[in-house]
Amino acid sequence: MGSPTLQARHREDTYPLGRFVLERARVLGMSRTALVRHLGYRHIGNGHKALAEMLTTGMVPPLVVQHLADALQVDEAIIDAVTAATAQQQRDEASQRVLVRETAYRTAFKPHLRCETEREIPEPLFVAALLTSARLLLVPVCPETWQMSADERDRLLKRAIQDHHGEHGGRVTAFGAILGYTAIVMPGYLLDSGVHTT
Repeated sequence: MGSPTLQARHREDTYPLGRFVLERARVLGMSRTALVRHLGYRHIGNGHKALAEMLTTGMVPPLVVQHLADALQVDEAIIDAVTAATAQQQRDEASQRVLVRETAYRTAFKPHLRCETEREIPEPLFVAALLTSARLLLVPVCPETWQMSADERDRLLKRAIQDHHGEHGGRVTAFGAILGYTAIVMPGYLLDSGVHTT
């Protein structure tokens, strides 16, 4: 009795490439081990791992590229079309994740005052990680400040800036010298909108 035909495991049919490989293996009556051998792997354990990764991620390993069409007994153009469809699905999923993240951020957004520093990337990184790097750049401001008239808001922001600059000696831990301050008044898309304040 031969080995069982290749069956989908968890998430192996998520992408067009995985679904296509699984269907072709079924049509050809090919087991997982047989497909691994057809894909050029001599070490079966490594081949099984690579096959599972290809099916779940939709990424074709370099060694497999040259053998996949022959192993599945199809034209290269079909493999190209299936990998292109997989890449498109992955791009769409990435875009969807960005939209979900941005929507959640906009919902939770609150105006805030941020200091701008000589370094955008903190040094040393471990210090910033311990202290939460984003928090290091926030300047404490009374929440009611953002509901005030423009003149009153600017006056309160200026006082908060002077206090912050004085308390920190013109520097932020891990980010270096303070170059200025920005009032972030509305959420943008991937980048917030703000007004530079001196």
